[in-house]
This record gives sequence, structure tokens and C-alpha cells, in this order.
Amino acid sequence: MTKYVIDASSLNDLQDRYPNDIPLFEPIYNKVYEMFENGELFSVREVYEELKDSQEFWEEYKYCFRELTENESKNVSEILCSEEFKVFVEKGLKDGGNWADPYLIACAMEDSEVVVITQESRTNKPVSRIPFVCSKLNIRSINLLEFIKEIND
Repeated sequence: MTKYVIDASSLNDLQDRYPNDIPLFEPIYNKVYEMFENGELFSVREVYEELKDSQEFWEEYKYCFRELTENESKNVSEILCSEEFKVFVEKGLKDGGNWADPYLIACAMEDSEVVVITQESRTNKPVSRIPFVCSKLNIRSINLLEFIKEIND
């Protein structure tokens, strides 16, 4: 069963581009909430921290923003220590504040059924982006619109 780990950028875009108070978008939210509830969609605690301005919106699903397992934590260390991902790490640390990117990728490293959802561009500064690291680790990453299309099939 495919599972999805979602980045703050995608959750923010969901709220901004598909407001939940517009009836047309209600089925999208119903599906997202259902997937959170049954474990098909989740995120990590670091993403919840990145959602400073919209934590209240996701409060009911706070339990879906989970801590990493021991193996996932080891995967984070592997990413942070990799020479191949040096630019990715330097950019993340330079930006300061909460940085969830390696945590999301670590979850997908541990489970081949997990797809990373992010709004980060695949072409803009590729070596410093989630899609670049995912591609190097043979992890599937998609954007929010691709996710919406997939869950609508």
C-alpha cells in the first residue's frame, strides 16, 4: 500500500490554493483527512513546527505529525553526513529555523512504499532540493497536484 509523507510546503499550498471553505474543494480535504486517519498520509514533528501560522488548522491531526523511529533517525544522520548531499545540508542549515527535509526523506528511506510530497521544484537549484536527494536515493517524490490526481483515481 502506498503511503505519503507530506512537507509543510504542500500543506501550506493546499490551504492557499484549495481553501477548505469552498465546497468544490471539500472532497479533497475529506480524502486528505481520511488518509491521515488511516495512516496512508503522515508527516513528521518537524513539519508541524514549520507550520507556525497554520498549526491551528491541522491541530486535530497533530498526532499524524510523528516522531522518527530509531532507524529513520539513523537515516537522517546518513543524509546529513553524506558528501553527495553537502549542498542540500548546507542550504538547510543556512536557512535556519526548523528544517524538516531530511526527516521526510528519512521516512521514505525506511519504507519503499512511502512517497514524498513537496512543492520544491525539480529544476530550480536541484542539488539543494528534496527532489534531488530523493532521486539519488531512488525515492519517489511528487508535488501536491500530482498527489491530488493520484488520490482521485
